[in-house]
Amino acid sequence: MKRAPFALFLLVLAGCSGGLPALQVTLVDGIGEPLQPLAAAWRLGAPPFAWNALPTGQFSWSLPIPPGARFQVAFRCPSAGSTDFYVSLDLRRSEVGNQLMVRCPSVYASPLTSTNGTLNVSLTSGQAFSARHQVAVSGSTFTGLQVPQGNGREVAVFGDSGGTPHFGRLGALNITGPTNLSLTLSPITATLNVTTPPGFFSYAGLVLQSFVPVDLASWTGLLPPGTPQPVPRPALQGGDLFQFWTCHGFSCAILRELSTSPAVAPGASLNLNVPPLTLSGSETHTPTALPTFSNITTSGFSPGLSFLGYALLLAEPGVRYWRHFLSPGALGNATSYYVDVENAPGFAGVVPTVGSSVQLRATAFAGNQPLAVLLAQRPIPEETFAAHTLFLDRFWPVHLEAALLSASFTW
Repeated sequence: MKRAPFALFLLVLAGCSGGLPALQVTLVDGIGEPLQPLAAAWRLGAPPFAWNALPTGQFSWSLPIPPGARFQVAFRCPSAGSTDFYVSLDLRRSEVGNQLMVRCPSVYASPLTSTNGTLNVSLTSGQAFSARHQVAVSGSTFTGLQVPQGNGREVAVFGDSGGTPHFGRLGALNITGPTNLSLTLSPITATLNVTTPPGFFSYAGLVLQSFVPVDLASWTGLLPPGTPQPVPRPALQGGDLFQFWTCHGFSCAILRELSTSPAVAPGASLNLNVPPLTLSGSETHTPTALPTFSNITTSGFSPGLSFLGYALLLAEPGVRYWRHFLSPGALGNATSYYVDVENAPGFAGVVPTVGSSVQLRATAFAGNQPLAVLLAQRPIPEETFAAHTLFLDRFWPVHLEAALLSASFTW
């Protein structure tokens, strides 16, 4: 028994699953580009089973995990300056397919470079967008838009000219340094009608297939109940994604649809409701260990949606951030939870400093897509709700509901 974890680790290093179903785990940044971790580990089972170190000079690993087995993976992501980032997941093999894509927050593989742009129309207000930045448009120009270097990049502009919304994009760019661009914008004549609950803060936007997010509209729900919000509907390409969300207090809903879906065809009407959601629990910890969560409960999700699990964040702001995903299969019928990521090789630094001010964020999810489908998809570049939705912010059509919980305390 003591030799089993090491034997499985040898299978990973040899690239041979020995007849076990292989799970391909890939580590990426927010625009889907591969990252190599500073530390990596995995194991079968829960504490006190031992963690096995994974090689760090790569971005993808083949893990021989038996059907139905519970397992964890953990990565220390590349640091941003002096700030450290850790991500981990606790799942059952039956909840994932053969692909698991893990996203690192805040760090990226490609450096940025500055671009300027000239437009064919003058906008009274507008924004220029890249996969990682946006700037205001002044008349018919924008300056200082930061674009990731590399092939296949894209820049988009959305804004208003004379009361008419305009949209334009310039793609398949090979960005190697500072660049001047010329974009052609076209008037938008079509709209979508989106109804959200009164008093909720709501949003409509795009994620282009090149990872460029575009903000279309936001509103506070002050219209009379049942009044639709008109949202400009640009002409798009088949791989582009619409996303909408609405949120009040700690109850939120997210809807994503591919641009080819009849649900977001020109003139379509969408109704995005969210019931009152609840998430509660408590945490205890020692100075040298991550929290134990107790009395975890959530309720209120809409009929027809399946519970997808919990996302946790423990942050010592500006110093270290730990993101963790806990699936329904891994938690089972338990109401308490602890995973000892701090005991994995190279992960001792995940624990906050004694006496520091920390933030705890938790999110419970339900959705109309299987967890396996979502976790296999490439990420979208911007987190929908900061510190809450990183793991399930994926480029895939889905209806999600999210119950949020936040707390701050001294470690």
